[in-house]
Amino acid sequence: MPYKLFSYERRLGIRELESLGVTTLVDEVDSIVGIGDPVVAERLTYFGSVLGVDGEEPTEQAAVELGHLQTRAAPGRQATRYGLHGIHEYKGKFNPQIVRALCNVVDPEAETLIDPFCGSGTALVEGLRLGMDVVGIDQSPIASLIAKAKLGATTAKSAGALADDLLSLADRTAEAMAAAQAGTGDGHQVTDLGPEAEEYLRRWFTPPAYRGLIAALAILNREEKTPSGQLGRVALSSILRQVSLQLPEDLRIRRRPEPFTAPLMAPLFLESIERIRRGLLEIGSWQEITSSWTLRHGSAEELDAYAAARGGKRRLILTSPPYATALPYIDTDRLSVVALGLAGSGELNAVERSLIGSREWARPQQHEWDERRKENSDRLPPEVVALTTDIEERNEESGAGFRRQAVPSLLYRYFARMGTALDRWRAVLEEGESAVLIVGHNHTNAGGERVEIPTPLLLAEIAAERGFVVRETIKLETWPRYGLHAANGVPGEDAVVLER
Repeated sequence: MPYKLFSYERRLGIRELESLGVTTLVDEVDSIVGIGDPVVAERLTYFGSVLGVDGEEPTEQAAVELGHLQTRAAPGRQATRYGLHGIHEYKGKFNPQIVRALCNVVDPEAETLIDPFCGSGTALVEGLRLGMDVVGIDQSPIASLIAKAKLGATTAKSAGALADDLLSLADRTAEAMAAAQAGTGDGHQVTDLGPEAEEYLRRWFTPPAYRGLIAALAILNREEKTPSGQLGRVALSSILRQVSLQLPEDLRIRRRPEPFTAPLMAPLFLESIERIRRGLLEIGSWQEITSSWTLRHGSAEELDAYAAARGGKRRLILTSPPYATALPYIDTDRLSVVALGLAGSGELNAVERSLIGSREWARPQQHEWDERRKENSDRLPPEVVALTTDIEERNEESGAGFRRQAVPSLLYRYFARMGTALDRWRAVLEEGESAVLIVGHNHTNAGGERVEIPTPLLLAEIAAERGFVVRETIKLETWPRYGLHAANGVPGEDAVVLER
């Protein structure tokens, strides 16, 4: 590719060649000389072109990235937001190139890609591009909303026609939004939110911004079952924190300092729509996608959630699970969850607690998991038990507060639930099929000291005890994170490769 690669990306690029049947003869700085079929240009991730006896052919990935960069005036960089990958700042997204490369390296013969923690659908879109049927599962309602919109749009019969429909819908929505925010629009919009949701949202938006929100919902919700309506709702979600009383740079739901005047919503909404529209036009130039997708709003621990992956096709699980003591996914997007009718305001805490890796629980849950940890009722490896015990002892010695005292059992619950998910994967996969977990190391503070949580290593230990073969762990460096939540980024991740 015509940009600087990480060392791991170059290594993966060479391994892609090997997996796709290319024998390397000469490894040069900016090219590889080898023997193989030039058709690999359709799958390669980190190469700009393939030069064969019939001439030079750009790789499909290079064409996709270049098509994105030409519309963004950002040459010389790796494009990670091509197509619809960048339509929403959903947390926990990972580099789409990693998905493509690992599919090629781990199992290029796989016909179905399963992502049990699919988030906003990054892996699923890349699986479709590689010609695989894809199955996504996620417990978060906002993740399911974004993924459904992206997958539906990516596989639309005409991305250009969808872009036109979206623009028409957006113009009508923006006009109503602007009039309502200015106080000149219809003050009696019907949204089906219900009194509880309306009261909740009034607390988190200034009156003009609330009027603009209600005006937008009155139009977009009537179109929520259409591809353009789904994308419009995603665009609205992406601007809500900017115009609300929720402090944007805080992952928790804390209020801005007063006074606050909400910016004009209609221009922000149209900017978000334009990003989506440009992505749709990019998709219109991609190779036709003929494979299928299935999305399940549910838990990776539920065996029924994998029903669509049953059958004779060869499967590959590739996912980026939440970290131990994960970020507050629902807190961060709770305004969108309530405004878009994905959950009631009174249900938010229960939804947050249901997510694997959540740091939230009710008192009965805490007592239950304290007992399970002390007895190791879930048969977790000694390394997990030792880590939680060490943190508990450090906190006791330092007189830690309630939240710190909860960390050992929260960690235990995370690894126990991930163990249940691994059991489900073993039931779904056939012998010889693989699973890849892309996850980073994280840490906690106990007794005034930093304690590392080697999540990839511990998940590998749990998988091994549940009958998987741990084939390898691939180190993945990442670019530095910028923006509102840069402090929550990690310097690197590992891809743990398991075989059934």
